[in-house]
Amino acid sequence: MNRFLLGLLLLAGCKVFDPSLVDGLDGGRDAGPDVATGMDVGPDVPIVMPTGCDEGSRLPPPRSAVMGDGPEVIWGLRDASLNQDGDAWRDIGLNLDGLCSTNPAPRVECDPRRETAMPLIDGNQGIDNAFGGEVLPLVNLAFPGLEDTSDAARMFGLGALVLRVRGWNGEANDNRVDVTVGQSVFGVASDGTDTPPEIEVVDFEPRVPGTMDLAPTPVWDGQDWLWLREESFFRGDIEMPLVRDDNAYVSEGKLVVQLPDRVDINFSSEEQGVTVRLTDARIVATIDGERLSPVVIGGRWSVLDLLSTANTIGVCEGDTEYNLLVNQLDTVADVRSQSGTGGPGVPCDAISVGVTFEGYRVRLAGTEPAPPPPDGCAD
Repeated sequence: MNRFLLGLLLLAGCKVFDPSLVDGLDGGRDAGPDVATGMDVGPDVPIVMPTGCDEGSRLPPPRSAVMGDGPEVIWGLRDASLNQDGDAWRDIGLNLDGLCSTNPAPRVECDPRRETAMPLIDGNQGIDNAFGGEVLPLVNLAFPGLEDTSDAARMFGLGALVLRVRGWNGEANDNRVDVTVGQSVFGVASDGTDTPPEIEVVDFEPRVPGTMDLAPTPVWDGQDWLWLREESFFRGDIEMPLVRDDNAYVSEGKLVVQLPDRVDINFSSEEQGVTVRLTDARIVATIDGERLSPVVIGGRWSVLDLLSTANTIGVCEGDTEYNLLVNQLDTVADVRSQSGTGGPGVPCDAISVGVTFEGYRVRLAGTEPAPPPPDGCAD
């Protein structure tokens, strides 16, 4: 991690959102942003109803009444969309606040933390994704090739999110399914049998027993075996998950899962990474028997939670870069960390997040201890 580079970017005012680049916004808090209650907070600026959601709001589909049952299906997630340059971020995520923040008077659930900042404009269908539009470009400048290195780690089975779905009837609608969410430590290709191959774990890596050779890496053909981080389960028991939605559902071909607040999601390889903790987070995945494509995760990332994991990208408390990061987050925070707590004059305290993955069939072998996330401030 080049902390000096990140510091220069922040010091230079490298703010991805520039009001002068958006038609109808000329900067300043007097531009009249409309809050969720419909109150006009700017002088002589009429309330304008949002028009950006005419094509519909990006929300999970409602729960279906169809009931059923079926065998468990397991998917490993890879190919994270950590490069959302240009307008790509506009189609990634969910409408978290239920509002359409559009010009000329965006309706928002909270006010920017910084007095001189303008409310951020939503993506398509009201998508809230300040992470993709404002934060990721800075991360990618400081971490050139993060998406590629993250994908390479997932290919080896390192840190892949794993969804274990039980009770799904295999159809486009199912009133209730049971979903466990874990994260892999490593993966191994199948040896052609229905049982996990024997391995010996050395320095968190799977090796062929009696040798120092690495075990065959996953090939993502639906037969690979993944071992999950044991701290995601009570006493390491894979049947006692800490991250679970046993009231998830499938509707209109979409799997909808509610995540517990502040679950760690690690985008990392062995030497660099970003740890994300979300609130009000959902997974919405297009589902069929073989693939989850795409898998959308949308949620709110508290500014304080983000700062608490800044060490994973080498931004250390007390350093100049850390103070600059605080100032930058005060500029781009666009939602409340807890839904329903906003209102006129209430400052935003979180960053909206949207990211996508692709899901491939895998099999579960068990749990294993996992290395801690990278710590760029260890010294």
